[in-house]
Amino acid sequence: MSAVPWIRLDNGLEVIARPNGAARSIAVQLVLEAGAAFDPAEKEGTAALVASLLDRGAGSLSAAAIAGFFDDLGVAYAAEAHRDTLDIRLRLLSDHLPGVLERLRLIVAEPTFPGTEVGRQKGQLLTTIAERDQDTAAVSEMGLQEALFPPGHPYRHPRLGTRDSVSRIERADLVAFHRHRFRSSGAIVSMAGDFDPARALALAASILGTWNGGADGPARGARGTAGTAPGPAARASIPDPPAPDRTIVVVKPIDGKTQADIALGFRGPRRLSPDLPASLVLNSILGEFSLGGRLGKVIRERAGLAYYVYSRFSAGLGPGPFVARAGVAPDRVRRALDLMRRTIEQIVRRGVTPGELRDSKQALAASVPRSMETNPEAAAILADAEFYGLGIDYPWRLAEMIRAVTRRDVEEAARKYLTPRSCVLVVAGPELEKETLA
Repeated sequence: MSAVPWIRLDNGLEVIARPNGAARSIAVQLVLEAGAAFDPAEKEGTAALVASLLDRGAGSLSAAAIAGFFDDLGVAYAAEAHRDTLDIRLRLLSDHLPGVLERLRLIVAEPTFPGTEVGRQKGQLLTTIAERDQDTAAVSEMGLQEALFPPGHPYRHPRLGTRDSVSRIERADLVAFHRHRFRSSGAIVSMAGDFDPARALALAASILGTWNGGADGPARGARGTAGTAPGPAARASIPDPPAPDRTIVVVKPIDGKTQADIALGFRGPRRLSPDLPASLVLNSILGEFSLGGRLGKVIRERAGLAYYVYSRFSAGLGPGPFVARAGVAPDRVRRALDLMRRTIEQIVRRGVTPGELRDSKQALAASVPRSMETNPEAAAILADAEFYGLGIDYPWRLAEMIRAVTRRDVEEAARKYLTPRSCVLVVAGPELEKETLA
């Protein structure tokens, strides 16, 4: 395991610095607990709108001034609200780190949300939502969230909001969201690239330590390496949704579509669930490994029914859905669905084979070190691990945890999460009779 230097500043901000001299570039990722789960009620889409406006004016700088600074230095900038987090990502040449960190502090601490920019970004978001609402895959995902999570649950609403909710958002809502959710305490800045880690940490401390109170420098904060990482920050509590007491079937008709998208979903694990490694192996066997795991072999290769088929789960602060997905012609929905259900039931009842277990574990364990090879991936993975309380050393521990997964572990995870009589089925596309899908 590589030791990754880190520091926690007096303002509660944690800074991670992983050196990599293979290229004269640096990736920086800032992670905040400010994702769509924290949108105000009836104003869903607030986090997404805030993310789009951070660089549209900050401090005394206009959107043009911020964009010009990044363009002149060749800096790649992106900000996006996910389910739990709002992330800001930057890629830059090593020489430009001081100036870029200054701009990052300004963007995150002092966005101005100019009225003209708010109107423009709302219009763009509404256009994106209109396009999303005609996408069968996106509509099936939204239908799954709505059916799996009860009203008022933080994971129920679409990440970008709806046309009605975004139309209700005013500038004051964005200012309030920023004031409440953009806190230095519990935020994480992860850097990976061509730098001396001690100097990079000192530089980050001197610039970012002034955000929300601040520190005088790294000497006043806790510091260490991956082997002595700090304890996890306190995170929001996301409740478990009630498990469905039956199979819920939802049909989402969309005019003019020639493909149907199937989402068969179950309540999945949290990011901190002890059986997460077993769930990763289960997902690989079911619908990820090789050409789509068992689902791919049965539905696509042998039966030739699907344009695509796979499984995935999205574990967060709360339990995300464990879902099997497929895109099929409308007249093949019932057949594909029967095979999907049968494949899942076979894993639950009969378990997995030694060969499936071996191959999936080998593939997953080998993918972990590869995922840390580039600076943007390394910065993102380290920030994610620390945000969820897994520890900075998690990327190195994960491979061994996967190798330690047993057949019994996988089969217990299957019985726990893949519950055929307690699930949600959503089909989006041409209109179908709901009764034929039950």
